[in-house]
Amino acid sequence: MKHPRSIRARLITLYVVTLSLIFVCFGGYTYWGFKQYLIRSLQQTLSRRAHQIATTILTEMPQKGESYVSSEIQARYAPELNERIIRITDQTGRTIYASQNAVALSKPPSVSFNGTNTETVPVHREEMPRAKEYLQVVAIGYRLNSGAWYTVEVGTSENEIFSALDGLLLTLSLGFPVFIGLTSVGAYILLGRALRPVDEIVRSAERITLQNLSQRLPVPETGDEVERLSLALNRMIQRLDEAFQLASRFTADASHELRTPLTIMRGELEALLKEERLSEDQTSQVESVLEEAERLTQIVEGLLLMSRLETEESQMSKDPVDLANLVSVTAEQMTPLAEDKSVSLVCEDGRDVMVEANEVRLKQVVVNLLDNAIKYTPEGGKIRVRIIGEPSWAILEVSDNGIGISKEALPHVFERFFRSEQIQARKARGTGLGLSMVHSIVEALGGEVEVESRENEGATFRVRLPRLELQMARKLSLSSLE
Repeated sequence: MKHPRSIRARLITLYVVTLSLIFVCFGGYTYWGFKQYLIRSLQQTLSRRAHQIATTILTEMPQKGESYVSSEIQARYAPELNERIIRITDQTGRTIYASQNAVALSKPPSVSFNGTNTETVPVHREEMPRAKEYLQVVAIGYRLNSGAWYTVEVGTSENEIFSALDGLLLTLSLGFPVFIGLTSVGAYILLGRALRPVDEIVRSAERITLQNLSQRLPVPETGDEVERLSLALNRMIQRLDEAFQLASRFTADASHELRTPLTIMRGELEALLKEERLSEDQTSQVESVLEEAERLTQIVEGLLLMSRLETEESQMSKDPVDLANLVSVTAEQMTPLAEDKSVSLVCEDGRDVMVEANEVRLKQVVVNLLDNAIKYTPEGGKIRVRIIGEPSWAILEVSDNGIGISKEALPHVFERFFRSEQIQARKARGTGLGLSMVHSIVEALGGEVEVESRENEGATFRVRLPRLELQMARKLSLSSLE
């Protein structure tokens, strides 16, 4: 299931809630309408029955007597057996006939005749003579040729109506969860198909980095908002690509142009230091300027390398590289630098950990990580280097017990020129490009780099690179020897 706050989840929720409300309203209207229909049908049946009694039996009463009315009603309609109530009263209120179950009926309604009509309009009423059992009663007034008139009442229980309504309510109650379930599944499938282009756009956008800004998002030919969104995003990516290429060219050109004057400046300053005419203060000032020129040279070289990585290194050559051997040799080369600072550098040997990478660039990663660890580990500290071989990944881990990185600075360590406040407070030398360079090279090699650290407790940098299968590496090595 999607995230509760995703568009699909919200649309499905809105869709299901709307259909649920419609279902409830439709069900309530159906229940009410069906109830009214059943009551009207019952009233019409009772009205016809009262009319039949008046026209076929009551009209014979003057000739055949009241006993005839009673016997005929019992013979034809058997009200007690059929759960019907029949009562006939005259204009004085005297009961001519009443079924046994008519004792619970209320007083007969008063009727009035208009003109020469022999039958009045039926009067409907609902009674509840006994608890939890409603009665529907229809009464008509009927006038004989002699001028005497009578009230004929026919009624019955509403139990059949409520039984039918209970069946409808049960059907609606059972059908509601099925309806909601089918609606949810249908909405999920339909929205999945409708939002599939959006998912493809998201996946494509996730794959676009600084190294492949030339790629574009897929444009579904749907003619709707998704197509317009894709086109707008592609235009935005194109503008970003152009801006990035312009900035990258500017950085590369500026760095390249700065190399020559910086080289001349360093040469002139070094020549000036050899002059014996300089006083001690002047020599100190020239050395300080030369040191800053060297630092500026490092920054320029770093920017030039970063620019190349971002533009050309996506096509860098890659060969099988023994990561364990490369790290071991590099650590051995940098051991004197660590010993000068009284820092212990321990490299744990690893075997058969092969990666496909550019050896020169990969060595730059190792050098920068070790140099960074040595620089920020105090005297007497310890640096540990490990190579871990996993089924799919080769991991280079560099740990130290140095000054560490604060929680606030941790998310920014791979940004260009970033130097945390604790580093600035220690006045440590550096350009702020080393870790940014590591990040760019590792990304260009198809890997990832992460850091774990706590302030004053050291830091651990972990580089993950896709591991080259041993058999494939050996085949490639043999083919290169041939």
